[in-house]
Amino acid sequence: MEASRNQISLALSGGAARGAYHLGVLQYIDENNIEVKAICATSIGAIIGASYACGVSPKEQLAIFKSKEFKKIFSLNLFHGSLYKIDSYAEILKKLIPLQKMQEFKIPLYISAVDIQSGEHLYFERGDIREICLSSAALTPVFPPVMYENKQLIDGGTINHMPIEPLAQYGYKLVGVNLHPIYEENVPNSMVAIFKRAVFLGTFRNSFEAKNKCDVYISSPQLENYSLFSFKNLDKLFALGYSDAVEMFKITPL
Repeated sequence: MEASRNQISLALSGGAARGAYHLGVLQYIDENNIEVKAICATSIGAIIGASYACGVSPKEQLAIFKSKEFKKIFSLNLFHGSLYKIDSYAEILKKLIPLQKMQEFKIPLYISAVDIQSGEHLYFERGDIREICLSSAALTPVFPPVMYENKQLIDGGTINHMPIEPLAQYGYKLVGVNLHPIYEENVPNSMVAIFKRAVFLGTFRNSFEAKNKCDVYISSPQLENYSLFSFKNLDKLFALGYSDAVEMFKITPL
């Protein structure tokens, strides 16, 4: 059966505190009756995608991320292999992701993580939602790896910042939202600058490929102005995501 014009698959990248940009895009999607039929995501994108699949609205998520209770889930972990650890049993996480098993979702959700021991890039579509989301967001050395199903898992963005592979099977228009803008750059002729650019290109190779497969691709050079680890600008990021969604859906309508 042919997909409806307003039905999409959605890919959400990692990007820590920049995730509020995802929420602005989702707000536009909701307001315009665009139906998300499948999601693939990593890191903060996985957390937001899972919360959205649970029925938590973008504005409700934004309020949770801005709350004092959310900030309390982080605690120092300096002598145990990472800068911070997350209280995976915190009530605020249950509010953010109220369902327990991925099998309870009404739409397919694929969460990306990496097995640090084997180097394997994994996609989860079944299992404990919160544990899998925290695994996908375990950016080393900021957070420790998460043991799940006898695997030591870290941030899926380590290998692929905007995963899309599982979405190809559905045949819906693909909308990708990337919190790490891809851009051309005139690189100064210095060893440090060339090295940094080479690392960037290596890390984001998959993002270049994913961008070219998206029917609608949403990102912004302005994202570079926002720290990955500061929660002070969530409202601005939300507004930026919303305005960029307005613009990109106007340029490339479904």
